[in-house]
Amino acid sequence: MALSPFKLPFIATYILVGAVVGVLVIHPLNLVVVWWELSRFSETAPNVLEFLSARLWLILLPRHLDVAIAYTFVGAIVGLAFGVFTRNYLRTTEAYKSLRDEQTTQIPAIMNQGENERVEFKSSLRWDMKEDRINRGLEKVIAKTIAGFFNAEGGYLLVGVDDDGKALGLDKDLSTLKSPDLDAFERTVNDIVSKYLGGDLCPYIHTVFARVDSSDVAMIIIRPTPRAAYLDENRSSAFYVRSGNSTRQLDVREALSYAKSRWN
Repeated sequence: MALSPFKLPFIATYILVGAVVGVLVIHPLNLVVVWWELSRFSETAPNVLEFLSARLWLILLPRHLDVAIAYTFVGAIVGLAFGVFTRNYLRTTEAYKSLRDEQTTQIPAIMNQGENERVEFKSSLRWDMKEDRINRGLEKVIAKTIAGFFNAEGGYLLVGVDDDGKALGLDKDLSTLKSPDLDAFERTVNDIVSKYLGGDLCPYIHTVFARVDSSDVAMIIIRPTPRAAYLDENRSSAFYVRSGNSTRQLDVREALSYAKSRWN
C-alpha cells in the first residue's frame, strides 16, 4: 500500500470523521465533565442524563454556531493528527516488511558464499548435535559470536546451517522451547543477548527466517554497537572480536587498545 505524503482523500477522510467525532463524542464528553464539576458543588444539580438532554440540542441553535464550529475544528485537528499517524505507521510497517523480505531472500546466497569475517554458521542454538540433547552451554557460544560481530563491523550469524553451508533446520532447537515456533526462537536469541551481553544491545540485532531445502534457517543480523560488548564469563568479562572467519578473545591490553581505536 503506497501512500503519498499528501494523498488528500486519505487525510480528508480522517479530517471529516474527526469533525463528526468532535461534535458527537468530544462535545458530550466535555458536557459530562461540566456536569461532574457542577454536581460536586450543587445538591440540586440534575442527573447526568437530564443535564445532557437539556444541553446537547443547544448546539443546533444558530446562536450556538460558534460552539459547533469549535468542536468541529477540534475534532478535525484530532482526525488529522490520527490520520497522519496512521499513514506514517502504515508506511513504516510496509517498509519494514519489505526490508525483512529482502533480507530473507539473501539467506540462500549467503549460505552459498560460506563463512567469512562477516558470516558465520552454527548448527544449532542450544541443541547438542553430537550428544543429541539440549546443551545450554551452546547459548554462550552464540553470545560469544554475536559479541565478536558487535565489536567489529557487524555481520550475519546463520543458525541451522552446518560448516559446509548445508541447511540442517531448526526443529531440534524449536523442540526445546515452551512454544515451538519461530517467534519463540527469535525471543530466545534476544534473551541470550540480554543475559550475556546486556539488554541495551538487543536493538542491534534482529532475526529473519527462510525455508531452504525444506528446512527452516535463521539469520541473526548483527549491527556494530556504540559501546564495547563484554561477555559475562565465570564472574569476569571477556572481550571478543571477529577476526577473519572466526571469533577471537583479546587479552586486557589488546582489548583496551582495540576499544580505544574502535570507539574513540
